[in-house]
Parts: sequence; structure tokens; C-alpha cells
Amino acid sequence: MNRNLCCLTLLLSILMLFPLDTQAQYNYRSRRNNTSERETGSIVVLLGAGIAAVKSDICGSWGCNEFGPAVSVGALYKLTTNLGISGTVDYVKLGATEKDPRRPRNVSFESEVIEVSGTVVLNLLDSYAGSGNYRSSRKRFVVPYVRAGVGAVYYTPTSFPGQSSLDDSQTTYDPERKYPAVAAVIPFGGGLRFRINNEFSIAPELIYHITTTDYLDNIGPRIGNPGNKDHYGVAIVKLQYTPVLKNKIFSKKPQGR
Repeated sequence: MNRNLCCLTLLLSILMLFPLDTQAQYNYRSRRNNTSERETGSIVVLLGAGIAAVKSDICGSWGCNEFGPAVSVGALYKLTTNLGISGTVDYVKLGATEKDPRRPRNVSFESEVIEVSGTVVLNLLDSYAGSGNYRSSRKRFVVPYVRAGVGAVYYTPTSFPGQSSLDDSQTTYDPERKYPAVAAVIPFGGGLRFRINNEFSIAPELIYHITTTDYLDNIGPRIGNPGNKDHYGVAIVKLQYTPVLKNKIFSKKPQGR
């Protein structure tokens, strides 16, 4: 009799807990879906600063680069919690000095580049911790991501003799073509997004830029390597700001009689 009573009690306990557990999971998924829906369609403002290095006919390594500044402004539109599209305007200053004794042209250059590009941004991890039906509503502190896209660069290079800066040089070489000039560019790379709060994140990233021009250093196919195009890389830290829009409900207070 005692055994049957214990079994009946255990069965009733399981039946009572099951709907509670199901309801809890439903409520959890609803909360998480509501949070995801609020993020989908949101816009993130991007502002970044860093350094840039070039790979061209006169410089193919870190040692010959004169690292220049890089700044970026733009916006990211979240299609989902894992996928977004970004548009940015970047300014970079490139510079290098030829130090290869096998090609002693005794030339340096500086180039100002403005890039306008659009990229697709893909998070490699879900923005929320956990997986499957047991995903937490808590956001991850760190999310790695990759991005790639297309764009255009508007550039003006100046080359000069010696290893001094352009400001100190008394002579500049003739332009190899008409400047400013425009070329296509393919930026790709990735980074890590560190969450500060619901509004702010910091994202250091490394982006490589493949261009269709050989004149970023003002050394074209006539005196350079006609088979190589000029590329550049950027190491940058971006501040990401997501505006939080609060809906205010205005209602008229009932007037006293």
C-alpha cells in the first residue's frame, strides 16, 4: 500500500511539473524572440580610427612602410541577430620608401585615399549565449565576425626622391597618370565585437583591401611590375553605437468633474 502511494505521489508530481516546465520554456522562447525582433532592423552607427599599410611596387613588407592614419564613419543595418549590411566612408593615408637594394629607384611616396564601400557582416557566433532551445537571453561579451564587400577608392599619390617625408622633399616626380583617380576595391577581413552595454560596443578589426589600380604609389606598369596591383591593409578600432528608441505613450488624463 505504501509503495502504491509513493508511486502515485511521484506520478502526480511529474504531471504537475511538466506543464510548468513547458510554460517556462515557452515564456523563455517568447522573451528571446521578442528581444531578437527588437534587434532585427535596428541601425548601428560606426566610428573608427587606426593605422594603414600599403603593398605596392616599391614596398611589399612591413619594413618599408610609413604607417599612416585611418578613420572610418558609417552605419550597419541588422537584418538578423547574426547578419547585417554595412556602408562606410574611410580615409587612409598611405606611404612607403623603397628599401630593396635590387631595385634602387630611391623613391618614396605618399597617397591620400578615400574609400566608399558596402559590406556584408556575418557573426560567427550567435549574439546570445547557449545553443538550441536552451539559448540564454543574455548577450555574449565577445562575438567574432567577418565582413566582405565591394566599393571604390578615390586617390591622389605623390612620389619623391630619397627617404624624407613629402613635407621635407624639395622635389617631386611627375605623375604617372592624371590624378585624382578612381578604382574599384574589395575589402574583406574580420574582427571581434566586445559588448559594453545595449547601446555601445568596441570592435577591433583587420581589413585587407584589394584594388584594381597599380598607381597608389605613382609607380605604374611603365616602371613597375605590370602584373601586380596595389593593395593596402587597415588595423582599426570601431566604436559601435546602437540608438535605443523608446516609445512613449501619451494619454489624456480624465478631467475632474
